[in-house]
Amino acid sequence: MSLTLGLNTALSGLLTSQRGLDVIAQNVSNVNTVGYTRKVLNQESRIVGGVGAGVQEGSLTRMAHEGLLKDIRRQNSELGRLEAEQTMYPRIDDLFGEVEDDTSIAHRLSDLMNAFESLSTQSDKSSTQWNSVQKAQDVADSMQDMTRQIQNLRLEADTQIDLTVDNINRMLDDINDLNQKIVKHGTVATGTADLEDQRDVLLTELSKSIDIQYFKRQDNSVSIFTNSGEMLLDNQVQHLNYTSSTVTAAWMTSAGGQFGKITAEGSGLDLTNDLTSGQIRAYIKMRDEVLPQAQSMIDEMAKQLHDNINQIHNRGTSLPNVTSSYNGTRVFASQGDIVNDAADAVATMYRAGGTVAHGGLAFAAGSGSYPWQATLTATNAVFTAANFPAGTVFTLSGTDTARNAGTYRVVERTDNFNVVVEKVNPRQTIQLDTGDDVVLGLFDTSGDQIAKTTLNTIMQVDYQATAGLTPGTGRNVADFDNRTDHGDWSINEVSAHIEGWLKAEGYSNASVNLNSDGKLDISVGDTTVSLAFRDQGSSTDGADQADAKIFFDATGDGATDQTVLGFSNFFGLNDFYVKDNANSIHDSAIMDDSFTTTTSRTMSLWDSTGQVGQEFTVAAGSSLSDIADSVNRYGRVTESARLSTTSWTTTSAATVTVADPSGTLYTQALPAGTYTVENLAGLLNQSSVTATVVVDGAYKRLRLTDSRGEELTATIIGGDLSSGSDLGTTLEMSKEQKVYAAVVPDGSGSRLRIIHSGNQELFLSSDLDGQGKNLLSDLSLEAAATTAAAGLAVRQELVAGPERISRGMMQWNSDVDEYFISEGDNAVALQMAELGTTKLSFDSAGGLFQGQYTLSEYAAATISVVAGDSDHSKTVLDYQSTLSESLDFQYTSFSGVNLDEEVSAMIDYQQAYTASAKVITAIQEMLEVLVNIIQ
Repeated sequence: MSLTLGLNTALSGLLTSQRGLDVIAQNVSNVNTVGYTRKVLNQESRIVGGVGAGVQEGSLTRMAHEGLLKDIRRQNSELGRLEAEQTMYPRIDDLFGEVEDDTSIAHRLSDLMNAFESLSTQSDKSSTQWNSVQKAQDVADSMQDMTRQIQNLRLEADTQIDLTVDNINRMLDDINDLNQKIVKHGTVATGTADLEDQRDVLLTELSKSIDIQYFKRQDNSVSIFTNSGEMLLDNQVQHLNYTSSTVTAAWMTSAGGQFGKITAEGSGLDLTNDLTSGQIRAYIKMRDEVLPQAQSMIDEMAKQLHDNINQIHNRGTSLPNVTSSYNGTRVFASQGDIVNDAADAVATMYRAGGTVAHGGLAFAAGSGSYPWQATLTATNAVFTAANFPAGTVFTLSGTDTARNAGTYRVVERTDNFNVVVEKVNPRQTIQLDTGDDVVLGLFDTSGDQIAKTTLNTIMQVDYQATAGLTPGTGRNVADFDNRTDHGDWSINEVSAHIEGWLKAEGYSNASVNLNSDGKLDISVGDTTVSLAFRDQGSSTDGADQADAKIFFDATGDGATDQTVLGFSNFFGLNDFYVKDNANSIHDSAIMDDSFTTTTSRTMSLWDSTGQVGQEFTVAAGSSLSDIADSVNRYGRVTESARLSTTSWTTTSAATVTVADPSGTLYTQALPAGTYTVENLAGLLNQSSVTATVVVDGAYKRLRLTDSRGEELTATIIGGDLSSGSDLGTTLEMSKEQKVYAAVVPDGSGSRLRIIHSGNQELFLSSDLDGQGKNLLSDLSLEAAATTAAAGLAVRQELVAGPERISRGMMQWNSDVDEYFISEGDNAVALQMAELGTTKLSFDSAGGLFQGQYTLSEYAAATISVVAGDSDHSKTVLDYQSTLSESLDFQYTSFSGVNLDEEVSAMIDYQQAYTASAKVITAIQEMLEVLVNIIQ
């Protein structure tokens, strides 16, 4: 019995040594396998019936240091982020170049200023004129090209986010598959060490793509979460979802919703800003921070170049080139107006969904506090305090004079018979600062004066009475009436009086009016006569040239919304640089993320069709996000398509239902009959809904807005038309987010960005307080530099004819008491050359703070900022690489296969195997002796 026990004991030693040698063989053969951890066989004494019975193999230990692994993966996320950054930073650095590079923006700006220097000394030479235009276009081309490449890099970063998400999902699936195998093999004791190695490799690889935290469960599976706590893998995989964009532009931001959200399956939560490390963070940072900030600096530079050169160029003349016509670049809204009418008995008045029996109306245009307002008098006492308080909106249809049809707002109620009103479409106005004036001069081909006047002078002349002029498109005869000295003059009145003066001077073919795009076109009507403008500090002949200060009221509320220097500059009549997009984006200054308003403010949104939504209040203590939410709430409308026909006869009754998200607000029945768009607006003006008719170019729209900012749905049933269509199909009422806002990161803080979704000219208004402050001044909210670089170009007329470049200006000859223009004059060319050394006021943008820079200094500073950021990222990457290598070395020293150690262990097992074999041999001999004895 004891010999048998000894034999079994020796045999167990033999088998255990074989297993140990097998483990060593596995270790040695995987010495260069990535992620393989050294395995150690644990031996256990075997006991049978309380008596030792040899040895048996125990568990297989993976020499894995979990604490070190977690540190490695944490640092691996940072390493992944920095390595991904370095795939883009050098390319951004190359894009901006070095200051001394011939192709850098700083060098090209220097070339432009040198060209202006040459123009100022040889202003009459075609070569210097051509060179100035060419160098200016080179600068614009560089800015456009830099913008295009930056946006391509953003698109590439966005694509990389999508690819990284796919890679993360693949790794999560693989880890989940290994989890299941580990749990399965763990329960049947077949060993899971090699499976765990594979899982560790994937976890380390995953950590390079995304910052993670993970935990082992009791069954040895792992659960994975983002560092913000979003579950990625537990009992099942929760994949990440992302769809990359197909296009980028300078104004597009993740905060504004132009890029998709990174979400987990089953959750709508946006994880984009919660991912703080890994490759995915690098691509998000590049797309949303680094590249937009680089773009922001270029846009600010482009805006300053555009604004300052245009201001100078608009002062100038270009004799011997004859300038008999101008095409402005500023876009104005469709101007609402009211025409005098002493007795209108046929107009239908609508208010609160019903008609008002007025008995007859009289329109007294220009009789309010401002020229665009009118006193409306009714024969019946309908303007009661209860029904027509200030702010009431009502509609007139079927007026004697078609121009008086439309939607009105009560400005002031006088009594039951009289109210002061204005059209909903804004009547935009300008006002010259006290004392300032603009000289208008006509000159022959030699530059001698033919006629001259001042803007303030002609604005006080009644050209309808003196010349019997017709108003032309978009104006009425009242626009030719005399206005007050330095008063609030509407854009139509200014155009009418300039046209009136030109015609009074004998130029019967002269035309001055807003075109279909809302821009001012001027034509003298004689191609041998030049028209020139000269801003002065007074109306006195020969007064010193000084840009007139112009106060622009964009929304017709009597408050200044913008102050611009220079009459021609205000209208953009002689711009040097142009841009191909409207001022559809407004940005605040860069504000601290903790900013809140200190007092209650109002705000309203306007475009070329009039007010968008209704005025809203921004409460004290509102953050930028709160203001953005209010803009998004009140920037939506429900409106018809553009209507070329505004009157319809229905052959069947119709029902209009207006609802908000909570349900129906009201239902309006429309019996069969004839309706104008004004009829419909009046009938639908009910409850919290304001219905207006707005002018959109040559068309009209029916617009519904809600005083609470609620989203409205308008449903029209019935209302068949003889054409075979119906009223609902014709109106095509739809919901639209006309204006939206977002808080976008920039530099050391964030901006409030407000955007018109239709790329129309956007106007913002806010009531002034007793100190002349409002929300716009609180936030420094104004037309944005954003997209300035993308559309910057030299005006096409200058590219086609460089001789049109301004070089001189209208001058005063005291000897003959006349103004003149001269071919050899270089006054404006000198001013453009001096711009190169002039310190300009730049706003904060990207990595550059608000301050005074020359254009070249600012360009050099942008290069320095980009190079500094790139170098910093590279320095941190070098440090992180060293740290990660150190941690990897420590881990490898602990868990990696050491051949010397394995050889030593192998000898131990070999000796144990030999000893066991000798024991077996000895027992075998003893058994043979015993057998022989028995025989």
